[in-house]
Amino acid sequence: MIGLSEVTRLEEATRALRELDYRSGGEPCLDGVRLCLRENLPLLTAPASEQVRQRLHVAVADLRNLAGWVCFDAGLVDNAQNHFCHALALAGLARADELTANVCYRLGRVFLHHGHFDEALRYFDLGQLAASRSGDGLAAGLLSGNAAWACAKKGAEHSARMLLDRGRAQFDAASRTGVAGWAAFFTPADLSGLAGAVHADLAVTAGRHYAQTAIVLLTTAIDGYDEGMARSRTLGLISLSTSHLIEGDLEAGVEAGLRALASSGPIGSARVRDRFRPLASHARRHRGHCGARELADRIDAVSAA
Repeated sequence: MIGLSEVTRLEEATRALRELDYRSGGEPCLDGVRLCLRENLPLLTAPASEQVRQRLHVAVADLRNLAGWVCFDAGLVDNAQNHFCHALALAGLARADELTANVCYRLGRVFLHHGHFDEALRYFDLGQLAASRSGDGLAAGLLSGNAAWACAKKGAEHSARMLLDRGRAQFDAASRTGVAGWAAFFTPADLSGLAGAVHADLAVTAGRHYAQTAIVLLTTAIDGYDEGMARSRTLGLISLSTSHLIEGDLEAGVEAGLRALASSGPIGSARVRDRFRPLASHARRHRGHCGARELADRIDAVSAA
């Protein structure tokens, strides 16, 4: 019969793997997550008290949630969706609406990254239902902000701005005491980075005047990330570089892009590599500028490698 000590060890292992993912990307985490799953999935069929079983379902659901995110970051989309589906089933068994909301957010991000914006919005809406059931204002703010990002990518300017305002209000009203590990990343710096990403995409789809606001928000986010959030900082630098190029400040755009390349070196993330490609396209529009040309060439070289 298993007890709380086994569940606690699983929770601690998931926490350590999540920290590695934020710091180094999904690819270095794959083996560790797979091993953790092999070691801990048998616990689901072991005898346990009702209290231990409920907490175990949440812990394994969160491990599946992390496995889905790691696979997504490593470019293994089918594997990611499989893990997320298992996470939703276990979270449902445990009636853990806060975790269900987080899994829906992450599933939405998979579709958002791959250009399926309406599907992403459907998952963000499902997550909002779970967040509403649990009264989780932090999850609601996260989901609203990401729905704003999907709308910005679609060029739905009014909806993007409205949803972003709603997300900020939900974030400001939310309690930040006892935040679960799967949601702890959503700090003021991350909110600023999310808002910056929304404005950066609006600068592409709705008008370049959004670029200046994106620059301010992204700079705030980049300055607010600690060393444990290296991937988030790199993604912010990519968006910052793009926004400077759109605004016409080529020197600042090149400088931010080169910083992004330098910081991406230790990070194993297909998602980061994917996000560099649009930046290279923006840089190529300024081939008369030697720095922009160099930035595009260096991104191409890294992509080829």
